[in-house]
Amino acid sequence: MKIQYTLLLFILVFLSSCKKDTSLDNLSNVILKREGLLRVECNDCEINYQVYSKAYNVEIDKGSNDIAFFYSGDFDLKTEVVSKKNQKIRLMVIDAFGRIISNELNTWSEGEVRKQTFMINIK
Repeated sequence: MKIQYTLLLFILVFLSSCKKDTSLDNLSNVILKREGLLRVECNDCEINYQVYSKAYNVEIDKGSNDIAFFYSGDFDLKTEVVSKKNQKIRLMVIDAFGRIISNELNTWSEGEVRKQTFMINIK
């Protein structure tokens, strides 16, 4: 009987001293970035955009340009498009889930500047 209690006590101590290996935890310490898409279709224009507090500038001279932007939480995507000649310009914003946030095709005059803000959600 004494051996059974000793063996039971040993097993309880042995099992309670086991630690969970957190190196394989469900990626709780990793920040996953999402990739959105900013598509600009024009023949001669410039786009300035801001993701969080970082500003970017892209000049487009022919056709269209797909610009990827990365984010990890909700934010406002701020854009400013400058037309360098009379033309039609399409501005399309797609989030990481494939949802179309905006898809606008408008006629722009030379030198026209338009600023827009798009709310990007991760839900």
